[in-house]
Amino acid sequence: MKKLLLSLCMILSLTACKDEQKEATSAPEKPVVKIGTSLPLTGNMGAIGYAAQQALVAAFNEVNSNPNNKFYYQLLIENDQMEAKLVNNIANKYIYQDHVDVLISFFSVAGRVVAPLAAQHKIINFNFGYSPEVLQSKYNFQNFTTFNAENDATINFLKSKNVQNVDLLFQNIGAADQLLEPLKELLEQNGIGYEVHRFNKGEKDFSILVAKLQSSPSQAVVIYAFEPEEDILTKEIRLQKLDKIIAYNDGLPMTNNYEIYEGYYNIGSIMLPLEQQKAWGLEGKNSAYSIYMYDTGKIIAEAYENAPSAGKIPTSDEVSDYLHSRSQYKGLVGDLRLDERGQFHSRGETTIVKDGKMSLLEE
Repeated sequence: MKKLLLSLCMILSLTACKDEQKEATSAPEKPVVKIGTSLPLTGNMGAIGYAAQQALVAAFNEVNSNPNNKFYYQLLIENDQMEAKLVNNIANKYIYQDHVDVLISFFSVAGRVVAPLAAQHKIINFNFGYSPEVLQSKYNFQNFTTFNAENDATINFLKSKNVQNVDLLFQNIGAADQLLEPLKELLEQNGIGYEVHRFNKGEKDFSILVAKLQSSPSQAVVIYAFEPEEDILTKEIRLQKLDKIIAYNDGLPMTNNYEIYEGYYNIGSIMLPLEQQKAWGLEGKNSAYSIYMYDTGKIIAEAYENAPSAGKIPTSDEVSDYLHSRSQYKGLVGDLRLDERGQFHSRGETTIVKDGKMSLLEE
């Protein structure tokens, strides 16, 4: 009995399990589509994982409230702490024990673990992220702002601010070069001068670099970095009172200290509208990236409801074929385009830190 109650709670929001338990237990007698989700619910990314959970719960609660749907969607959620070993254990449990129809993984760390399992077992996998190596089979999909969309948003932002020269501060991590090289080409095409500065993970002293920026002819600085270097660099920028436009390439959603970023910009992912923040219990909290998880949930349900299957739960092949049969989708983020590899493309936008929280930039 305890095991059953725990399973029901994981279907719902952790904060609303009691209130919504009745809905889960009174699910209509329909074929059940199981969705196994792995999220970082504790640790440095706990707030972001919680927001993702709330978005998925909202999406599938909306789907399950439609009496005309052919299937009932059971959402299973476990905490992977963003550790590859835990992700692997959870994914295998979902596959062998829970016999899920769909896997949802979060960030590239999880995506790279789950993708080959999804391909091997022919299970639909949606990863939140942008890692081309994850898209290794027809069963793997990704939904997040691509590097191209981020770079386009960066150019639009710089042009809107009449920036003629920019300093690019890029940490030597992840796919920095995949992002940087196309950005340099776009800057050249738009007549914007630039200088590139690189630094390594683990650096703690940025005083010389920021002093160099003081004498630079640039009007703006675009930063690609993550914690803890991002905070350290920004504190040095504040300390030296660098009087330039400061923007981050989608690095601010993951910080835990918005105070030091007051008045600075984030370019990339789309902010969750205030209406959903309030409805999902995320107002005043870090709701970064949750909008993409909501859209992912709705897209999954759409595919299962519409894939031709003669009344039975569609196979992974039938779901994949349906998804690829359509290239255009509508989501909370706006228009989405699915490419032949399985990547969903959407626009990027610019937000600003105002009064200690992310706000949509008003031009």
